Amino acid sequence: GKIMSFFQKLPSKLKKYFQDYFKNLNYPIWILFLVLSVGLFLLDYFTKRAAYYDTRLQDGNIIDFIPGFLSFQLVGNKGAAWGSMSGWSWFLIPVSMIASIALAINLLFRFRKFNWGMTIGIMLMLPGAVGNLIDRIGLALKAVPYEKGVIDFLRFTFWPSFPICNVADYCLSTGIVFLLIGFVFEFKKEYKLLKEEEEKEKKSLNTTETEMHDRLSQLDKKNEEGKKGDEDGKENIQS
Repeated sequence: GKIMSFFQKLPSKLKKYFQDYFKNLNYPIWILFLVLSVGLFLLDYFTKRAAYYDTRLQDGNIIDFIPGFLSFQLVGNKGAAWGSMSGWSWFLIPVSMIASIALAINLLFRFRKFNWGMTIGIMLMLPGAVGNLIDRIGLALKAVPYEKGVIDFLRFTFWPSFPICNVADYCLSTGIVFLLIGFVFEFKKEYKLLKEEEEKEKKSLNTTETEMHDRLSQLDKKNEEGKKGDEDGKENIQS
């Protein structure tokens, strides 16, 4: 049926899509975004380990990195970003895996489909999602350095109540903001196109109505001329 037909046509459609995609791809920008995404993932990965193995951060000690603004404090987080959903590894691992795959596919193979805001958002969210996925798998396996939870160490000194987090958390949060901004611009663009289509339809409709009115007027005029001609003919006969 339709399902079988869909899967039969899928390989040729995918082949055509990828041929067109890579033929018209802006490779310098695409590679730049990939490098930035990988770089942010590596930054998150190695800063967590640096914080874990730094003896100065043991036993809850705090290091002032930027006095009055940012400090380092090592904590274990068994939940999601900002310490939420603690103990939900069974749920967070598959969610992180699905998010990582979806974001990777979009950045690799749908790069040309998005505006700048959405592209930057995806580029930032991918390392955050992959970083958190690795952390949660490590936590579930109780592997070093995750035996006490996902490593969080970034602390705002000026905002003591703000949750301690890591680079991946900031990548995700900032990426979501850019993604939402991109969605707003995309919505405005689609709304503008919709309005333009409506205006075109109105103009087309008005033009059609005007043409019909002109044609009816011409028909009425011809009918009147025909009636007048008949009347003149009758008068000539009578004469």
